[in-house]
Order: sequence, then C-alpha cells, then structure tokens
Amino acid sequence: MFEAVVVELEFESVGVEPAFAREVSQIVGSAFCAAGSVTGFAAFAVVGASLVTVGGGLANICVGLSCVGLSARTSGIVVAWAYVVSFALRWVFGALPVWANLAFFACIPLVSVALCRKRLFSICGKLQHESPAEISIASPSSFVPFGHQLFISLVVFRFVYGYSLTFGEANRVPVVAFSALVPLCLVALFMVACRRALSPDGLFCVSLLFSVAGFLVLSVGSASRDAVASALLTAGAGAFEILMYYVLIQVGSRNLVGALSAFAWGNAMASWGTIFGALFGRMTNVACQNDGVLLSAIASCIVLALVAYMLFVVGEFRFSKTIEEVSPAPEVRVVERESGEQAFEDRLAQLAEDAHLTEREREVFGLLARGRNARYIQETLVVSYNTVKTHVSHVYAKLGVHSQQELIDVVESGA
Repeated sequence: MFEAVVVELEFESVGVEPAFAREVSQIVGSAFCAAGSVTGFAAFAVVGASLVTVGGGLANICVGLSCVGLSARTSGIVVAWAYVVSFALRWVFGALPVWANLAFFACIPLVSVALCRKRLFSICGKLQHESPAEISIASPSSFVPFGHQLFISLVVFRFVYGYSLTFGEANRVPVVAFSALVPLCLVALFMVACRRALSPDGLFCVSLLFSVAGFLVLSVGSASRDAVASALLTAGAGAFEILMYYVLIQVGSRNLVGALSAFAWGNAMASWGTIFGALFGRMTNVACQNDGVLLSAIASCIVLALVAYMLFVVGEFRFSKTIEEVSPAPEVRVVERESGEQAFEDRLAQLAEDAHLTEREREVFGLLARGRNARYIQETLVVSYNTVKTHVSHVYAKLGVHSQQELIDVVESGA
C-alpha cells in the first residue's frame, strides 16, 4: 500500500523521485538488515526488511513501466520468463550464506531498474503532469477504477499465494515449493511456441485450475499432501502473477497516463492479498495441529468460496475485455472563442435544455465544452473534487457521451 502512496505523491516529477526513494529504501533497509543479522536485534531486521520491501515494490513498478509499449506477445514472453527465472533463483539463494542473500536482496532490484533506466525515463518523460485522478473525471474510460474486478482478483489470488507459503513452514519461515517450477516452465515455453499473443483469460483459467486442485489435495489424507498442495497452489499463484503483470503492462500501453497509478495500485492490492493469505494460513496451522479433518473442512470452504466468487462476483468479467475497454487519455485543447461566441453559447444553452441539465451542471458543461480540466473546474466553481466528479458523470450520462472529447465534438457539431 505504501508504494501506491509514494508513487502518487511523487507523480508530478516521476522520473526522479520514485527512483530516489527506491534507492534510499534499498540502501538504508539493507544496512538495517545487516545490523539485525550481526547483532541479533530483531527490531533492526524488521525495519530493514520493511524498507527493502518498499524499495522492491517501487522497483517492480519501475520495471513494469519500462515494459509499457511492448507488443502483447513480447510482453507475455518477457513477463513469463522473468517470473520463471526469479522463481528458480530462490533455489540458488537457498544454498548461499546469509550475507550473500542480504547482498543479492539489496542489489538485484537496483540492478534491474538500472538495466531498464533509459527506457523508463523515456516513458516517464511522456507522462502528463496532471494527476490521473483529475484526468479520469473528464475521461473515465481511460482508466481502470481502483475498485474494478481486476484489482479485486489480485487480492483474491494473492491470498491463495500467501496461504500456500504457510505449508510446512518452520519458525514462520516459508518453504518454497520448487516443484511448481515445472508447470510454470511449461506455461512460459507455450508462450514462446505459440505465435499468437497471450490469452489473459486462458491463463486465468489455468491459474484457477491449479489453485482449486491444490485445495482439493488438502482433503486427501497422505504424508505428501502438504507438499503436493503447496506445489499446485504455488503454480496457480505464479500463473496469476504472470497474468497480473501482463494485464498491467497492456493497460499501461493503452493509456500511458494511467500506467503509473495502475501499477502502483496493482502492486498494493497484491501485497495486501499475500499478507491476508499468510495470516490466515498461520491461524489455520495453529487451529489444525494434528487435525486433518478440520484442515480438509477449511480447504473445502475455500474451494466453495472460490467457486462462488467465480459464479456470482466475476460473472461476465474478462481480462481481455478490460484491456480493450481502456482508451487513451485524449489531449483536449482549451477552446478560446473571440468570434462566434454567441452562436457557441446558444448551442450550449440548447443542448443543456434538451438534456435537462441543472444550473450547476450547465456551468460544468460549459467549462468542459471549452476544454477545461477537472482542477480548473474545481477552482473556478469553488467545489470539492467529489462534487466535480459527480457533476461531470451526470452531464456525460444526460448527453450520452463518455469523454470530454466526445462532449466537445457534440457541441461543435450542434447535434
């Protein structure tokens, strides 16, 4: 969640401050981690891990932004193999001493961002300085709302990932199911072999099948139950992780202005899902000690909840449709008329009357028709952000348009 707040605060000068915040978090956090490892003081380790995690989150956002603009097929291949390699590296790190792990943990995010720094700065230089929240008022179809099913699904499936981390853990240290690398490699190889772009909805089905299979295995009373369930759940969560970054990249490619906020919020929701899943898994471990029946019952309830979520919440939602519905944020030019002003005002008055706009809605309508943005309307009419948002949505609904540019076109044509 902190990553989203930091990125939004630094939005207007994005090319420098997020990178600076990331580097400071990594360096200071690594120092605290090292101090905690040497002294054995837990508080140092907690502070260090928190700061490094924030730096890693910002690094994820920066690397994701650098992939914006890649073709659908290329971005799918890049994301899939990047995840496979990062997952395989966990096995390598497990064989290294603690000091080496600390060094890699601190350096890899910095190196990753450094490798894509040129492309990242090129993309950030094209961003508008106006806040995405303000632009989304006048052009709602250009942005995916924070309460959209896309972000809700991130919480749900990262919950599964967090839950899988608690299987077989010792002293609250997760055991990574490296056998999940096999199905993840098959997914990545399929993307290379397939000549078409990645089907996000197809990958979502694969992720769902792995996840449901993992919970069903928990109901089988065998010694290897936890290992198999962990592998299946990890594979499902990994497939969804690939899907998450692929969709965020494609959404960002469709609308560069909203790319930063989409990546920040997506990472924040994924983090919350992992935290909730891990906490629930640990509570389950405590409650189900030597009680396989209770564990099976909990697994069955989770499967039932997933099925209910798919039937009653997801419904007709499609990842591919979400991507297609995102339209580029238009560059609206402020219209200043020295001649023909009366004719323009007459068209505004006629359209407002036909649409049955209220007095305040007419004022907002007139400013929108002249290309004014949300901040200008807010300051001119001395109203709150939410009030502007409400009035704009009412104006759009009554006029039957979906963006400020469509509204201007209607006024210009007099239709």
